[in-house]
Amino acid sequence: MSLEVYIIYGLAIVLLTISFIKDKHKTKKGLMKAIKSFSKLMPILIPLFLFVGILLTLITPAFISTILGEESGFLGYVIGMSVGSITFMSPFVAYPLGLELLENGAAYPQVAGFLVTLMSVGLVYFSMETKFFNKKAAIYRNLISLIGAIIVVGVVWVAF
Repeated sequence: MSLEVYIIYGLAIVLLTISFIKDKHKTKKGLMKAIKSFSKLMPILIPLFLFVGILLTLITPAFISTILGEESGFLGYVIGMSVGSITFMSPFVAYPLGLELLENGAAYPQVAGFLVTLMSVGLVYFSMETKFFNKKAAIYRNLISLIGAIIVVGVVWVAF
């Protein structure tokens, strides 16, 4: 694990200890709520993580880089943003993947569209979003994220 992970865990333990010292009852109540929320989320998250994991093993960086290459043009933008919209990754995984795609011959605008949609548009998590928010909010969030991704692709296309 990296130093940042140790810092975050250490900070969480320190703050939990301070909270426990300050008010044991509220801390226990908060932890019980967290455990209940976590247990409600697990039946939703486990299949989603399995789906994303399987999808990411089938779609390799080499395959993506051939689709997102310089000569792919507008179709490369559409494919990159579509694949990015379907899957979801944290930035810790997505940025190194983007670098690997660029090193394998992918173009900057296509990779930018792929990465922005990969981290912001989450069609895989749409069903979970609708359970915690409403369907309208989930649709709006995904549409706004997609529009933002299109703007980013335009800016990167002009810059590169």
